[in-house]
Amino acid sequence: MKLADALEQTSLSRATVVAGRQALDRDLGWVHIVDHPDIFNWLKKGDLLLTTGYNWPHDPQTCREMVRKLAELELAGVVMAVPHFHEHFPQAAIDEAERCNFPLLELPWEVAFSDITQQILEQIINFQTRIIRRSDRIHRMLTRAAIEADNLQSLAVALATALELPALIVATSGGVLGASASVDPVREREVMRSLPEGLFASAEPQILGLPQDAEGHRLGCPIRLQGELVGVVWLHSPANGFEELHTRAVEHAALIAALHLSHQRELLDQETRLGHALVAGLLEGKFPETPRAIERALVSGWCLTRDYRVCLVLLDEPIPLSLEGFRRRKEQAERITSVLQELGIAPLLSVSLNQISLIVPADVAVESIWKQIRLEAGAMAFSRVHRGVAGMALGAEDVATLLPLLRPGKLHGFDEVLFPRALMGDDDARRLLLDRLVTPLIRHKNGAMLMETLCTLASEGFQLASSARCLDIHISTLRYRVERIEELLQLSMENPQARFQLQVATEMYRLQHDA
Repeated sequence: MKLADALEQTSLSRATVVAGRQALDRDLGWVHIVDHPDIFNWLKKGDLLLTTGYNWPHDPQTCREMVRKLAELELAGVVMAVPHFHEHFPQAAIDEAERCNFPLLELPWEVAFSDITQQILEQIINFQTRIIRRSDRIHRMLTRAAIEADNLQSLAVALATALELPALIVATSGGVLGASASVDPVREREVMRSLPEGLFASAEPQILGLPQDAEGHRLGCPIRLQGELVGVVWLHSPANGFEELHTRAVEHAALIAALHLSHQRELLDQETRLGHALVAGLLEGKFPETPRAIERALVSGWCLTRDYRVCLVLLDEPIPLSLEGFRRRKEQAERITSVLQELGIAPLLSVSLNQISLIVPADVAVESIWKQIRLEAGAMAFSRVHRGVAGMALGAEDVATLLPLLRPGKLHGFDEVLFPRALMGDDDARRLLLDRLVTPLIRHKNGAMLMETLCTLASEGFQLASSARCLDIHISTLRYRVERIEELLQLSMENPQARFQLQVATEMYRLQHDA
């Protein structure tokens, strides 16, 4: 209880406050009657000292030293019975008490100390009983909220309802996880960034006073998972009027929040593991094409009839991974997941060694993903467009061929290795090169005409005038055909590299066709 409450509710009401009136909100935890010279070893913080003044010093300097030492012990105050041994507190004691903001009270001699002791101790016991009962009620309310609710918003509302104070649950990043009333997210991020260093080094609730905070003061309790600070439960009060009950309640709320977040983290880890297993199965060609498996894949965000690219992020981590390497790989996987979710893409990821594989819809620009996750020392590769279970395995083979060619900080596509491999005599690469640079023209309704035009252009070094003469057509007609070829092949003949690849592809086509 507070000293001010004792002045109102017990025989202490007959006392006169002669010093430290501004400090009557001190906590009062016990009453001591001491009347011998060596009193300091008998007292502790929160005690109220009752004295007849029998051994109270008369010397001004000694008075000041005694008051100063009692104030340093953080007593609730000193009550002197007057006027038997002293008419009043010595003026030196009053002056020093005012300087220390330390309560001194004078009590009429006829008021028995035993009455005050009994009444105050009864009040303390009753107060503690009320706190225990109310704390138990709050405990049940918060526990019920934890059992019945599926988010921290309900926990914040339950805490605020129980204590009749605004409550807020915030992540260390400043993100609001739950609030009993509307809050400013930008303001909360600012508060979390500006927390004094070491404020929540221990698990004990702490009071934070922010001059620019409209709520005045906050009582916060850290939320910890495996020793890591992940958030804070806050109570708001216009003044620093927090009591033991508030401390108990906010501690219990922080514990429930930690259990909730731990459960959510475990669910997320389980979902991640299932997702990793799905993607790994697809990329390794071990995915069972059963209705149940396909349905599970659809729920995870992968569709059997949709076009995808397989991407691979190579991390700058030595093999085998160290504990720090595993941690950094997990952080990068979480970062990539966050980027994909922001883009509205299902996070289909798998991790292995120092690699993170992901399956991305073909209509999503891989460059947009790399722009956000770009690693200075890492690299990223992406495959051709594939579909279906077999296609995902082919996509994995595509990026695997790129691995030896990856350069730090760069994004590489499968087309970068297709042409070099074709020149080196790789039959599969030759087939793929023709599929890309020849097949789209052959399949067109005017395929023969377009192929003749492309072969002539390649033979004539892409000189339009000589090519038009060879084809016996007007140069404007030739320009139209060039535009059509460029559109079908999705390239520009102004690009010297594209010209060279077209020359090689048409020559391969001739050799294959003549054979």
